[in-house]
Amino acid sequence: MSKSSIKEYFERVAPHWEYWQQRNRYYHNAMANLITGMVPPDSEVLELGAGAGDLLASLRPSRGMELNFTKGMTTRAREKHPEFEFATIEVDSVQMPHAMEPQYVVMNNMLDYVYDAWDMLESLRPTINEQTLLIATTNNPVWAPILRFASKLGLRIPESTRNFITNKDICGVLHLQGFDVVEEGLVLPVPVRIPLLGTLLNAVLPELPVVRFASSIQYVVARRREPRRALSVSVVVPCHNEAENIKECIQRIPNMGAWTEIVVVDDGSTDGTMEKVREAMMADGRVRLITMEVNQVKASAVIAGFEASKGDVLMILDADMAVEPEELPKFLTPLQDGTADFVNGTRLIYPMHGKAMKVANFFGNKAFCYMASKAIRQRVSDTLCGTKAFLRRDYKRMPLTGKERWGDFDLLFGAARLRLRILEIPVHYTERRAGKSKMRVMVDGWYFLFACYSGWRVLRFPEKYPWTKSRPPVMGVQETQPITEAPAAR
Repeated sequence: MSKSSIKEYFERVAPHWEYWQQRNRYYHNAMANLITGMVPPDSEVLELGAGAGDLLASLRPSRGMELNFTKGMTTRAREKHPEFEFATIEVDSVQMPHAMEPQYVVMNNMLDYVYDAWDMLESLRPTINEQTLLIATTNNPVWAPILRFASKLGLRIPESTRNFITNKDICGVLHLQGFDVVEEGLVLPVPVRIPLLGTLLNAVLPELPVVRFASSIQYVVARRREPRRALSVSVVVPCHNEAENIKECIQRIPNMGAWTEIVVVDDGSTDGTMEKVREAMMADGRVRLITMEVNQVKASAVIAGFEASKGDVLMILDADMAVEPEELPKFLTPLQDGTADFVNGTRLIYPMHGKAMKVANFFGNKAFCYMASKAIRQRVSDTLCGTKAFLRRDYKRMPLTGKERWGDFDLLFGAARLRLRILEIPVHYTERRAGKSKMRVMVDGWYFLFACYSGWRVLRFPEKYPWTKSRPPVMGVQETQPITEAPAAR
């Protein structure tokens, strides 16, 4: 295998590329579904080794660029998809014809055909920034004899010398080059159409221990570790009948980042909470008050706060101070350092104070954590901690459903759909100072179970759940004072 033999191979198969794609359209459609499930429409996408540009077109990018190893493939792609940019590059060398900072870089089975995987990934580094998601798929080495045999029978594209590289190898190279692997796995144990049975097997087998390694395709999704510019912070405090807690809660929120604002959302309180917030506003220029005419649900209050926020980072803090406001700076650090994209608090590490969490809530939370972790393929040890932090630009792209009244699962599964790096921060969890919890264990438990199932379906069958930027409706929202420029940190 040499660089020249790689180019010769692709020049040889270029005239027949679309024939083989049509011949094995079930496989190519499955790969397109996998990748379009990770890439929202209207994104900037760079695809390497993209063939005739059909996968790039299925992603519906606002700007798309495709780089191929051979002129024959590039020429055909330009003819078929003139709306995108195409260029020919040398093997293992990403040479961008025009300036571009892609949000997504897709390498669909390209690492199978490079001469040196390290050089290929190294050449990508100047193109990738802290916003970029790298998606790489490769053939499972276990399938090597099957693929060779199928080529000899004329059932698939002619075989050539190729790399049979494992996910562990790719993850190791990415780690050394400053990337964090967000997700890696195996899919498509049945790469040919078998009515009904094939869909079932492709959904179930990749979830099973040991058996999953029989899948035909490996995939790795990664983001680069890179410090971000100084970030501003919006702390959203949803509250309903928290008059005894809200003023102290506001006073204890520290300044963070470039500047900090506190967006209090009064969810139809009837106990004087709004008046207490107005008192706090007189003494603290960071505070803004959003009011909702009638009580809705926490998720709606949080969304109303997010929509009104101006900071780079969105944080959620419950007004009951069961998680102490002084712990919030911990949530900013990994976002600022570029080591995480979504920070989730976990209350299940340190000893809890008093009756902070009922026994039924504790074990229920553990069960939901297990199900959610399996679905998103990232570890989550506390699905229901109300304290979270993430970038506002990512929130704008999250496909939220609004089907769960607390919003915690919606945000977690939205982050997983975007393949954000989810990091957990241990927090101390104390008994609320005053008032009573709004959690209804028996009722909400069923909603949480349905949320886990819905999230699993969206992540496993993304083709059935198109990307949407719509938000659940929030009624009767208004701000009680004019919106001004963001306050400077004191």
